[in-house]
Amino acid sequence: MKKKNTLINIVQFIVVVIEVPSVHPGPAALELLLLQAEHMSPYIWEGQCLAQTFRARWVDDMWDFLSAHLLHPCIVRRLLDTGFYRIIEIGRLQLDWSLITALIERWRPETHTFYLPIGEAIITLQNVEVLYGLPVDGHPIAYPHALREYTGLSYLEMLQRLTGFQPTEEATFSGYSRLQLTPVRLHLEAMDADITDDTLDLHIDRYTRLLMLLMFGVALFPNTLEDLVSLRFLHHLERLDDLPGYSWGATILGYLYRQICRASMGTQ
Repeated sequence: MKKKNTLINIVQFIVVVIEVPSVHPGPAALELLLLQAEHMSPYIWEGQCLAQTFRARWVDDMWDFLSAHLLHPCIVRRLLDTGFYRIIEIGRLQLDWSLITALIERWRPETHTFYLPIGEAIITLQNVEVLYGLPVDGHPIAYPHALREYTGLSYLEMLQRLTGFQPTEEATFSGYSRLQLTPVRLHLEAMDADITDDTLDLHIDRYTRLLMLLMFGVALFPNTLEDLVSLRFLHHLERLDDLPGYSWGATILGYLYRQICRASMGTQ
């Protein structure tokens, strides 16, 4: 009888309608939040963002290539030497777009912090180093001033010299320094059949550079415009043996911060 009464009490507690006091939707104080007027949160509270459709950007060139082609041990060893093979080991991730959207809405560009009901949270250099296996110490990723004077023809010549690939269609370029990823993948597929144990180091390095361009454009430095990768990365890919000496982890984290800041503003 006692157990029955306890069960009845539990059921009654569940069906009781609990009135939850209204919660103030915005920040309690704006002293530090100087960009609140441009932040997306006021738009959401006023219902201006609710009708917008979120369109996920699917870029599968690298993962489609890797799923259809097993990397030759020579390529694997070269990627291990550069320190970027961990990205391929992680593989294609199943992303929760709703969660990502919710996190962007909670991002504050003034402090580079997620403001959550349980407190503040942030993505750290340690997270990048542990998860991606990329160095956060070392030389900064910086480009020489001469690259600012490069034209589209200059980048084409660098691309052909370092990778052996020269696009035949002007449509594959966006501006003067961005290249579409699909032609890169198609050229890699043509090169893949020729990789053997006797392949010269020159061709191994060219193959590795093209694969890393795919990696940069798809996984590490993606963009929302098109499936593009910046050819400015070729400056650092020229000397593959030097790659572990640069702070790639810090650069990737800085790029992530910058993109989240852009996405959290207004009706982006």
